[in-house]
Amino acid sequence: MSPLLKFTYTIAVILIVFFTSPFVCLSVCPKKESEALLSLSFTFKLTDSSTPWTNETDCCEWHGIKCDENNSHVLGISVGIMEGLLIDDGIRGGVIADSLCKLPFLTRLDIWDTGATGTLSSCLGDLQYLQFLRIVNSRLSGIIPLSICMLTNLTELNLGGNQLSGSLPFCLNKLSSLSSLSLANNRLSGQIPFTWGDLALLKSLDVSFNQLSGNLPSSFVGLSSLTELYANGNRFNQSNPSWGFPSSIQTLHLSLNHELTISDTFFHNLTKLEHLSLSNCTLNISTSWIPNFQLVELELVLCQMDGQIPPWISTQFSLGSLTLANNGVAGEIPSWLWATSLSELNLSQNHLHGPLFPNVPNSVISVLDVSSNALNGCIPSLWPRIEYSPPQGFLLMLNDNMFTGNIPPNLCKLSPSVKLNLENNKLDGMIPWCLIEDGSTVDYLNLGGNSLEGRMPQGFIVSSGITSLVIRNNQLSGAFLPSFTNHTVLRILDIGYNKFTGHLPKSIGKISALQVLVMNDNQFSGEILSEIGDLKQLQILDLSSNNLSGSIPHNIVFLEAMAVAREDAYATYSELNYGGYVIRKFFSLGGLDVTSKGTKQYYPYILSTFTGIDLSNNQLNGDVPFDVGKMKGLIFLNLSMNNLSGIIPHSFGDMSQLESLDLSSNKFSGNIPSELQSLSYLGYLNLSNNNLSGNIPQGGQMITFENTSYSGNQYLQGCPLPRNCSWPKFAPPPPVSAAENKDEKESEQIPWYQIGVGWSYGAGFLIVVVLLLSVRERWRRKYFKRVDDLLKFMFPFMRNRRL
Repeated sequence: MSPLLKFTYTIAVILIVFFTSPFVCLSVCPKKESEALLSLSFTFKLTDSSTPWTNETDCCEWHGIKCDENNSHVLGISVGIMEGLLIDDGIRGGVIADSLCKLPFLTRLDIWDTGATGTLSSCLGDLQYLQFLRIVNSRLSGIIPLSICMLTNLTELNLGGNQLSGSLPFCLNKLSSLSSLSLANNRLSGQIPFTWGDLALLKSLDVSFNQLSGNLPSSFVGLSSLTELYANGNRFNQSNPSWGFPSSIQTLHLSLNHELTISDTFFHNLTKLEHLSLSNCTLNISTSWIPNFQLVELELVLCQMDGQIPPWISTQFSLGSLTLANNGVAGEIPSWLWATSLSELNLSQNHLHGPLFPNVPNSVISVLDVSSNALNGCIPSLWPRIEYSPPQGFLLMLNDNMFTGNIPPNLCKLSPSVKLNLENNKLDGMIPWCLIEDGSTVDYLNLGGNSLEGRMPQGFIVSSGITSLVIRNNQLSGAFLPSFTNHTVLRILDIGYNKFTGHLPKSIGKISALQVLVMNDNQFSGEILSEIGDLKQLQILDLSSNNLSGSIPHNIVFLEAMAVAREDAYATYSELNYGGYVIRKFFSLGGLDVTSKGTKQYYPYILSTFTGIDLSNNQLNGDVPFDVGKMKGLIFLNLSMNNLSGIIPHSFGDMSQLESLDLSSNKFSGNIPSELQSLSYLGYLNLSNNNLSGNIPQGGQMITFENTSYSGNQYLQGCPLPRNCSWPKFAPPPPVSAAENKDEKESEQIPWYQIGVGWSYGAGFLIVVVLLLSVRERWRRKYFKRVDDLLKFMFPFMRNRRL
């Protein structure tokens, strides 16, 4: 080829690229698809490198959107909180709109933990290319449309964690490519359709925690690919199905259903079973039975075991996790348990006695729960060194037993991360302070309810890694002067019911993460620290029954966790585990005693919305901060048995969540603020034994309290007190206004005006008839003829009736 021709070709190629590149760049996301995405109305907290969802940018560049590289059609949506889905934890809300169906080329829809609302539109069946449909942990409502059965390319369907209701779609058997189906944690009812047995490729089925009933369909025996079946938390009453389960099942969860009767035939064909969870069942299994499977995980809760651990469990040599809680198991812990490969063992809430184990166990158990039994003897001092710690750390729960003796110091370095609960035993001696001091590997510690004694060493620095410290209800004494650092993660500190003396340690103000502070029933003196006002996350403050004096620090009203009013405070599952940690199959590490509504109450868990202050039975004086009403989220407040004076602040009426208020046995004077009538949640009120005067407000909850709530106030009057109470215990009906009274009297009078109007119309009609008859003779004759005919007709009829 000549140089000239080569040059010509080169120029042509350059011109083609130059003139066509703008058109290539114009291939962007279609407008309809962009508008459909915007209708989902998700709000993101994006990183600097993320592109927000706006009309100003191409939707193919948006956060969580995947498009076809050729024609820019939207192929995938991935939004929510889930590792691997590219989305951060800043997503908020969203609506599942019908416009979602305007994305005809969509192959993947992943929406996780967004709180998205809406319903599943029947037009979803038009998304013929959809392969993955996952809308999980949101707030979808309504029924599952039958049109979803048209998605024949679907391989995974997950609608778990929503509010879906109605029955299960019977036509899902048309989804011949489906391998994973999850409808867990909804409100679905009815039975599992028989047609689901046609899902030949189904590997995982999860319908747990719904309201399903009946039996599992016998067609399930044909699910030859099924390896995981989660049907727990329903109303199934399956008992030894004659058809048996598919032999392919490896994981079977049937807990929390109606009572199950389990015999050997129940496990027919389950040769590959590895994970089994049953509860509330009756085991009718022969003691000589040897299973034809090897379990890795076994959970049997609330099953009747006839007082012993089933011998067949000893044949499970691959067992790594065993839970036999609340089964009435008695006797000693069998020695063969310690020779297994168990890493997690839960024998809690049984009747076991004897020592924990006679010698050092051969197995390396990282989670051991034997709480709520009758085990005795000393806590073993020799433990195997655990080099590997699971994600939750080494969990040792020996609480609520009868262990005696000292706490072995070996527990201080047991594992890189230790959670230890020895509450409610008979332990004595001194606390090995290495459990708590800086450098300790213990991050949760509960030693409450024992007979431990001694003093805290001077210059003691609390471990910066400990998140829960409970040493209440012991015989500890001396000054409590630990040093807390600014970087501590301590959330719960409970040293109540001891004999600590001295002033409150100022370093408490450095515990920025503290949520529960309980120091009641000690011998602390001096003033309440103003540094407590710096604890922005504090939910529970209990300094009752000490010798504290001075006034209530004003900055206590700035505790931020107590300043947020929650209109529906208990409509949440969020909770602060008192003891700091809860994992699957295991119970909390402790509880909390709170004096609320006049009595001591025990809370094993503290909701994230539960807040309260108890400063009762001290020597506090002065006024209550006038702006105490800033703590709008406070649920209980106890300032009784002090020397507080002045008036009761009117701002109490702003504490809209208050349920319990105790100001008794003080020196308050003046009137009871009428603003207390607006406290609609107030269920307990005690203003007795003060110097209050005037009338008791008679509105709202005030009229529901007994006279004991107001007694001991010499100049207070009005119901329910006998002084100047002019009506019964319950308030009289509200007074009728003058206008209403006038209307009522008028309604009781005879309506002469209406009667007169009626007579006038009647008389006028008769006059018109008479005038017409007198003017026209022809009309007059016809009229009287009609009257005569009518009389002739009626007379025989009336005569026959008389005969």
